[in-house]
Amino acid sequence: MEVKIVHRETYEVKFIVSGVKARFLNALRRAMMSEVPKLAIDEVHIYENNSLLYDEQLALRLGLIPLKVSNISDYSEGDTVSLTLKAESPERVGYTMVYSKELISSDPGVEPAFGNIPIVKLVSTEREISGIRTVAQQRVSFEAIARLGRGKEHAKWQPVTICTFKELPSHREQQQKSLTFLFSVESDGSLPVDEIVIKAAEIMRDKFEWLVKELRVHAHR
Repeated sequence: MEVKIVHRETYEVKFIVSGVKARFLNALRRAMMSEVPKLAIDEVHIYENNSLLYDEQLALRLGLIPLKVSNISDYSEGDTVSLTLKAESPERVGYTMVYSKELISSDPGVEPAFGNIPIVKLVSTEREISGIRTVAQQRVSFEAIARLGRGKEHAKWQPVTICTFKELPSHREQQQKSLTFLFSVESDGSLPVDEIVIKAAEIMRDKFEWLVKELRVHAHR
């Protein structure tokens, strides 16, 4: 197998692979999408929410915010990180947009991968009661719990937004009819793309080693 990197950034990589079958690359692709662990918001305790979003809609948006972790290996199954937020609309008529950067993490090593992801719009409107004009404000207050998970459990735990490969016919003649593929991977920002590819390969290796070990055990019975 030969690998040549043609484009590389922190969260995006493209590489050419030759000397392997498509089924091998598809197994690698599936491992990146469904087996590489990452942190994602899995539970939300909403203390106040009179915005235009239902509680369920708010929780769904929070679950899809990618969380960047300084060292994912520091976390294991059952570990949790708390992210809290409390916001309200202006005291005067108008609105404010609440963004992911306003989430306060209990762990300094965990934060939203991007600070400009909109969470909810809070609007202040004027109303009149018994001839008295007042401003009605909207508020949200919640605690979000992030847990380690994998994409095979839910899409919010997938660390990639793009993970595809395609055959390069132009390389077939140059490589004496051997198949050559272009593999493209883009991280959602939660993990560096190199870490995703390497971890997926390690997961595949461990599974194959476990399979070989089991087959040898049964062969000697």
